[in-house]
Amino acid sequence: MKRRTLPPLNSLKAFEAVARHQSFSLAAEELCVTHSAISHQIKQLEEWLDKKLFIRHSSTITLTQDTEDLSRLCTHFFNELEECVFELTHKASEVEIVIGASHSFMANWLIPRLEKLESLYPNISIKLMTCNDLKLLEKEKIDIFINSLNVDEMLPKFLDKFLLFPDNMGPVCKGESYALTSIHDLFEHPLLHTYSNKNAWQIWFERSHLNLETKSNDRYFDRLNLMIEAAVSGLGIAIAPQILVEKEILSGRIIAPFEFTYCNFDFYAIVRKNNSNQEIINIVNWLQTQC
Repeated sequence: MKRRTLPPLNSLKAFEAVARHQSFSLAAEELCVTHSAISHQIKQLEEWLDKKLFIRHSSTITLTQDTEDLSRLCTHFFNELEECVFELTHKASEVEIVIGASHSFMANWLIPRLEKLESLYPNISIKLMTCNDLKLLEKEKIDIFINSLNVDEMLPKFLDKFLLFPDNMGPVCKGESYALTSIHDLFEHPLLHTYSNKNAWQIWFERSHLNLETKSNDRYFDRLNLMIEAAVSGLGIAIAPQILVEKEILSGRIIAPFEFTYCNFDFYAIVRKNNSNQEIINIVNWLQTQC
């Protein structure tokens, strides 16, 4: 291992101050030491270099020709070091918060608002993780989990949940593809489902006092986004949370021919209990204001 060959740094610091002020007394005042301490450090550096550093006059001192370059280099070095230390000690430490949610929630609701959140909390590094597993909170892989839960669903005791908004559901489809005048017309067309919420149509029909009639031409999708794209393409009528299809409805890509219905599900932000991380609470509070 190579070892650095450098003179004592305290001696260099004293030398730089004396050279800059051209005065032992002013250097001693700046460094909050005595005149004799400065003299000792200069003598130590001269012995290490085996060179005289200053030419002493009756009332002033000047650098020798050999040490002018050393003086400029030391001043540059200490200026750079001072600036680096200042930035390091005054820079707000960055906190990393991982938010977990379904791909659909990320794409349709959270990501469009992410820039606003990051500008509000610039010292928080926000990471997104697509997931549908509460266990990731227990394993501390994520800090906030956003998910739709039945209002009666019990969570493990180590978790807290914060209400964001109701998970209202309703049919959506390509407007010009279907002439729907009543709920009964839905049975004449393919219904689109997601494997993650197979009972969505059944719950919605029960709320509408009808029984679900499954058909051979119904389609199933792994993700809500894929189901929505199928609806946009006219492949059938999807059932989706209102909050996650508002963007598509406003853009005219799909319509909601019937009302969205509350089905005893709500979206929650779920966190570990007794979490002392104030940044997590700040983000949860911000999520609630956005809802």
